[in-house]
Amino acid sequence: MEAKRPNILCSLLVNVAYALAAVVAWPYYLFLLATRKKYRSGMTERWGFVPKFGKGREQGKAAAEETDEARRVRRPAAQSDGPRFWVHCISVGEVEAARTFIPALAEAYPGAEIVLSTTTMTGRRRARARFGDLSVFHFPIDLWPCVRRALKRVKPSAVIQVESEWWPNFFFMAARRNIPVVCVNVRITERSARRYRHIRPVMRATFNACAAIGVQAELYRDRLLALGADGGRIRITGQMKHDGVTFADDVEGSEDLAREMKIEPGEPVLVAGSTGPGEEQTLLAAYQQVRRMYPRLRLVIVPRRPENFDAAAESVLAAGLGVVRRSHTTEWQGSKLLPPVILGDTMGELMKWYALADIVFVGRSLSALGGSNPMEPGSLAKPLLWGPEMFNFPVEAPALLEAGAARQVAGAEELADALADLLTHPDRRRQMGQAARRTIRKMQGATARTIDLVRDALGD
Repeated sequence: MEAKRPNILCSLLVNVAYALAAVVAWPYYLFLLATRKKYRSGMTERWGFVPKFGKGREQGKAAAEETDEARRVRRPAAQSDGPRFWVHCISVGEVEAARTFIPALAEAYPGAEIVLSTTTMTGRRRARARFGDLSVFHFPIDLWPCVRRALKRVKPSAVIQVESEWWPNFFFMAARRNIPVVCVNVRITERSARRYRHIRPVMRATFNACAAIGVQAELYRDRLLALGADGGRIRITGQMKHDGVTFADDVEGSEDLAREMKIEPGEPVLVAGSTGPGEEQTLLAAYQQVRRMYPRLRLVIVPRRPENFDAAAESVLAAGLGVVRRSHTTEWQGSKLLPPVILGDTMGELMKWYALADIVFVGRSLSALGGSNPMEPGSLAKPLLWGPEMFNFPVEAPALLEAGAARQVAGAEELADALADLLTHPDRRRQMGQAARRTIRKMQGATARTIDLVRDALGD
């Protein structure tokens, strides 16, 4: 299905709304520019002065922080007569979702050039590290002059947005220039859907300015349809992040981590990964209850955000327990009577902690934060526990529960009961872990389906 060009009135309304918002927000924007580095970083690119590409291609410069993985996906310089794909990833999560997609796109179109944009600084850094051979730049602000300038400088044959941001001016102008926009790996939350209902005509025009939309699940297709998207341009392709999951029984460096943190062989380990504020109290209450039966049980708490590290440590001390922080492995705070709680207060080691776990609690699921990624510990064949709030994973969480790979608990008492049961029955833990792997394998294949969507949208 071809993209629909929006009518002039719709575009006019969008730009009038932007102009009014700019008048109101301009002083605050100047304040942010003056006080926060992230708003100054890439400012010229945000205003549309992105790298300029001619009819031929310019090979992107590898970033200094390029990783070995980036080098592995490196491809030879493309021939000058192929298409140029502009891939947009909002931030780190979308870059990770594109981890399998960008190499697959390069393989499907061997003569193509791929350039990459992000919205956030952290996303840009991650994109440069993971895809060091691509030109990486900031996505333009959705103002008519900025978008027009960016499209003229990049000259894309097609734009592919990963878990799309719905910017009307960008979509409308691309449609008018006959540049296909394909949105892939799309999800739309209920909260976003409620907000979009207030501007349904604009959102309908924005969705239908796309050549195609690939959604992660039927739930998201239904929400787009309710907002006016044409059903013929939507296809359920799945979640591409699952294709990047690797199955292993160990993670490099995990044994060194155990030795450094004095986790002895045979000690059962409960890892609470990517926890949110306030969850420590529930975890600690359940832990103290289970420790009466299993005094060697070790608890590792890994908060999702660095700003929560200190609060998590204070919660452990307030519970009367000792705590050792990963960043200070020789410093033991609090009670000396029991083996201390371990606080994983470093970045990039979560998978190592998961590899050491006998049981994993999935954080951000006890409060209305929507849960953290259960697929990573599941790929390591770990039995999973989580709270009642896993709405960020409306497909994955039910599938893992139904397969018997996970259990949902409502509070400290239920968590303690589940922990005691799994610690008492190692066969049960093993069965849950294997069920997690089987379930994840069934969810893979989204990357290939997304490449098929792109081919169909471009008429290849």
